[in-house]
Amino acid sequence: MKKLLLMCQLLFGAFLMAQVNYTQDWTATGLNNWTTTDFIFSRTTTANQICGTTGGTIRGNRYSGNEGGFISPNIPGNNQGVVTMSFDYKVTDWSAGTVATTAANLGTIAVQYSSSAGGPWTTAYTINSTNHVVANTCATRTVTFSPSAGNLFVRFYVISATSGDNYYYFDNVTMTQGAAPSCLAPSAITLVNTTATNANISWTAPATPPANGYDVYYNTTGVAPTGTTPLNATNSVQSATTTATISGLLPITTYYVWVRSICSATDKSTWTPMQSFMTLCVPVASLPWTENFDAMTTLGANIVPSCWKQVTGSNAWTSSNATASSTSPGPRSTPNYVRIQWGNTNASQLWTPGFTLTAGITYEFSFYYHTGGTDSGNTGFSGNVLVNTSQSSTGATNLGAFISATQGTANYTQYKVYYTPTATGIYNFAVNASANSTPWYMGVDDFRLRVAPTCIEPLGVVAVSSTGNTATISWNAPTTQPANGYQIYYSTTTTPPGTPQVTGVPGTAVNYTIPGLTPSTTYYFWVRAICSSTDQSDLSDPVSIMTTQIPATLPYTQNFTGGNDLALLNGTQANKWVRGNVTGNPAQSLYISNDNGVTNGYVHTTSTVHAFRDIQIPASTTLASFSFDWKGQGEGTNFKYDYLEVWLVPSSYLPVPGTLITAGAGRVSLGQYNLQGTWQSYSNTNLNLTNFANSVMRLVFQWRNDGGGGTQPSIAIDNIVLRVCSTDTPVVTVTPASITHNSATITWPQDIGGASYQIRYRPVGSTTWLPTAGPITVAAVPGTTNTYTFPQNLLPYTQYEVEVAAVCNTTNVGVFSNNKFMTRCDPTPPNITVTNITSTSALVTWSPLAAGATYELQWKEVGTIPWIPAAPSTPQPPANTYLLTGLSSYKTYEVQVRNTCTGSTTPNPWSTSQVFTTVRVCEIPPPGLTITQLTPTTAEVVWDAYTGTGATNTYILRYRKVGIPSWTTINVNNNTYTLTGLLELTKYEMQVANVCTGTPGNYTPQYYFTTPTVVYCQMQSTNFGSEFISKVTAKPTGKPEMINITTGSAYSDYTTVPLKFIDMVQGSVGNQIIVDKTISSGAKAGVAVWIDFDRSGTFDLNERILADGPNTNPTASATFTVPADAFVGSTEKYVVMRVAMSKDAIPVNCISFTDGEVEDYTVRISKLPATNTLNQTDILIYPNPVKSILNVKNVSKKANYKIYSAAGQLVSSGIILNNKIDVSRLINGVYVIDIDDVQGTAQRKFIKE
Repeated sequence: MKKLLLMCQLLFGAFLMAQVNYTQDWTATGLNNWTTTDFIFSRTTTANQICGTTGGTIRGNRYSGNEGGFISPNIPGNNQGVVTMSFDYKVTDWSAGTVATTAANLGTIAVQYSSSAGGPWTTAYTINSTNHVVANTCATRTVTFSPSAGNLFVRFYVISATSGDNYYYFDNVTMTQGAAPSCLAPSAITLVNTTATNANISWTAPATPPANGYDVYYNTTGVAPTGTTPLNATNSVQSATTTATISGLLPITTYYVWVRSICSATDKSTWTPMQSFMTLCVPVASLPWTENFDAMTTLGANIVPSCWKQVTGSNAWTSSNATASSTSPGPRSTPNYVRIQWGNTNASQLWTPGFTLTAGITYEFSFYYHTGGTDSGNTGFSGNVLVNTSQSSTGATNLGAFISATQGTANYTQYKVYYTPTATGIYNFAVNASANSTPWYMGVDDFRLRVAPTCIEPLGVVAVSSTGNTATISWNAPTTQPANGYQIYYSTTTTPPGTPQVTGVPGTAVNYTIPGLTPSTTYYFWVRAICSSTDQSDLSDPVSIMTTQIPATLPYTQNFTGGNDLALLNGTQANKWVRGNVTGNPAQSLYISNDNGVTNGYVHTTSTVHAFRDIQIPASTTLASFSFDWKGQGEGTNFKYDYLEVWLVPSSYLPVPGTLITAGAGRVSLGQYNLQGTWQSYSNTNLNLTNFANSVMRLVFQWRNDGGGGTQPSIAIDNIVLRVCSTDTPVVTVTPASITHNSATITWPQDIGGASYQIRYRPVGSTTWLPTAGPITVAAVPGTTNTYTFPQNLLPYTQYEVEVAAVCNTTNVGVFSNNKFMTRCDPTPPNITVTNITSTSALVTWSPLAAGATYELQWKEVGTIPWIPAAPSTPQPPANTYLLTGLSSYKTYEVQVRNTCTGSTTPNPWSTSQVFTTVRVCEIPPPGLTITQLTPTTAEVVWDAYTGTGATNTYILRYRKVGIPSWTTINVNNNTYTLTGLLELTKYEMQVANVCTGTPGNYTPQYYFTTPTVVYCQMQSTNFGSEFISKVTAKPTGKPEMINITTGSAYSDYTTVPLKFIDMVQGSVGNQIIVDKTISSGAKAGVAVWIDFDRSGTFDLNERILADGPNTNPTASATFTVPADAFVGSTEKYVVMRVAMSKDAIPVNCISFTDGEVEDYTVRISKLPATNTLNQTDILIYPNPVKSILNVKNVSKKANYKIYSAAGQLVSSGIILNNKIDVSRLINGVYVIDIDDVQGTAQRKFIKE
């Protein structure tokens, strides 16, 4: 005993003396026993990248959020003391190894330690964007940590930033350890087992077991405890042994566990971590239970719902939402399902959650599976169902196989298995599946577990056969026959009806024929077992079958617009016939598609499919016309690989999907078709159907493609027509309403066999048929009625005979029909002429005259209603003239003539109106009164001269301002006159009359016009950068001067700037204008200044006040006199001064130039002030003229007023309020106002503007 105790003490002493002392600088080649995940880290010796100047450095590339670890070997000497670890590191850009990575693109570098190379790992230190040294040289970091007992591993764990692509470098690792702690930690913490709420763990005690046992700490966050972490009943347990039970856990939850030794109340070891674990699921106790995987949001290999488990053999079960295609079965219930792929030589299991099952009760476990097809490319799976008390195949019970390697499925197929446990407990079911390399995927979906019903639905229901109106189905005989037999449901959709259509099928039956079905229709059938009046089974899985066709009769047409009556034999082929609207000629068509009609395309998986129609061929049929439209590419020229082939076969021959039709008795091939990307037309007008006469012929369209290449799109067909022609004489009708003077339309029934027709015609009595080149050919039409319209080549009012004959195969012409009809008269309106026009009459003549017609004439004054018929009537052929009388002088009339065909009550169209004007007499006011030129003060007037009877070439022209009662009258000896002295912006009216042999005629209606305002011509320069007007100074006599300093511009308008207005006095002398010039060095410039003194809108030569240059003088100036009659400005009407400067020339008014400037200014001219001779106490009115308010001065508050027009009419009266009278409502003109006041009376005249 003493020796044993001594040995323990020596060993413990040796342990206490041992400690970590480790260095690694990777001077030696290789990783020196360090390991890396996925070959990420390796040794580099590149001189400008290593840490230091010699040896090597570890480097690894991580990018876009990827991770990677670099793990040390076991570091010997661990005594659980504090480890001090230092190392060098740097991070650079991957694209430039010497460029330092920014902190934002770093990601993280974790320094971690563990007692196992597989973890769990504890992070001792993290380098991130907040503490990273951004440099292209290595930096040194020092880390301390206290490892747990046992082995010691460290690792650098890198996670790159999502935006980063970096090299991570590590070098010069040094590790030392301090003295061993007095209380050693446990090691090798292991999960013994777990349930949904409990976990049992165990561990290895340290060399010196703790005197006070162990603390066990756990949480769900993974945050490691420290020496000061508080422990309580919800996060820890204590144990005096090396095992512990943790209870009260949550199901399906990941937990993290740590254990430490308790040597005394004040001496405890470091915490030793354990690998995390997940608690189990709570077993399912409520049935029925289902799972269709559709709630899953994350899909992929080895991803299954919670509480499920997949065990990988060669390949993992994979959750997927891939849709059905030639390589994938797709889901049964969208969107998700689980599938296993080809090459799974070692079986994989898909385990369900656990179920609480009761001993002695039978349970039904079911699911649906689908291989994607029954052809050889979709077979090769083997599978069976397992059950066990855990999610493991060890000790599992095999409940039976659901598929073998020689089987495939055309659709999802349900598999049911029944299990009766012998003991109550928790059970799991599994789908155990393997596969060779031949197929693609097998999908499973829609799992269910329930207590087995006492009445089992029929299994193995299949469709056996069908006729045009019946279908036969069968099912497997059950172990116990249903006492009350079976019920059968059927529908043309995949949804079963609410009630069965067939009842009372005996329980001993295993098949049944359903009557009363519609031909060429796909039906779905379900069968239900009735065990008693209160116990019935579920519906069986549906089966479908298509009833056969009722033969079509001739003619047969199909354009697929209204549907499809061809039977489609697609089977499980990858490429199938589909009716759809992806392509058509036009609209819908029948085409090959590999995606249920979404596209007109095909995959290169060998396929042979058929579309056919049964057609009854009448007895004695020989030749027929057959046509269809087609398009498609495919593959093969001389020898075709992907193509359409058309067959005629007996109805007893039924093509088989996947099998080519070959030559045989009664089978006729009409050719193979491909390599045409646009619509083509096949037509055979001499198709020999003799061998099919008095029988049912099957017309077959066969698509075939091999497994090699080929060009899209696949085949499409449209507009199928098969018909037999007849030469029976057609019954022809000449449509009465269609008969015109040169045309007519005939109709006849179109032969349903597609006969074409010949037409001939001639005038009755002629011996030559027209056309002389031979009969007109009319093609067959698809409708029931054919028609022909003569192209306006017949003679008017002529009797014709027309004949029609049917034509078959272009040469077999039948007997002609015969019909007669009379064309109508020529409705063309005659030409009209009007002659012998006087002031009161005119002679109307019309021609040519149409045979077989009567005529009508009507007339009226242009612009009036209604029309006036000829009185007493219109003369009839051969007469063709009519004298219009009772007309008015100088009026415009129109006249029309039309005819009506003999025997018709409907008149033909009227002719175009012939318009004429009666002769003008002198009393008629002169027409054409207008103004040809209008200025602010003048108007040039013209009118049509009168040269008729009594003409004197003398006229009276009168005018006045609107609102003035009196006229200004002018005798004019010409038909033009210029009015002068008009006022600007004033409205006038005028009239003119002929003077007839000394007597005035009638005046024209008033002609109104308004004089315009002044508009000046535009004038400007092109360039003004170096030559421009810099200042204009105006010094008017007796008025303030105006100075305007400017920079250059092409044109400047200062007429609206009040500060730039120039005031002048009418008749003043000594006025001065000065213009300062800016010109380039050595350049010359000329200046011109005009003032429009008479406000005529033009700058006349006598209005130019300055003309200077061209010269180099900096200024130009002149003195001028304002004319005594210059326009005196009112509030708005002023005159304009234009200043222009041009390089190398004196500016000419209204002509722009290249270099220089133009400026316009407003000049306000006033009269010379006069001595006020008015008595300032007299009654005064102002302003005068007045627009709206007339002011009255020197009156009392009781003064009255009366206003009279120029004609003496009283127009307004009242009391003068606030010395103002509102005259805004008076029209423009001259008025007289009488004012009556206590201070006296006054009469004044004023002008209303």
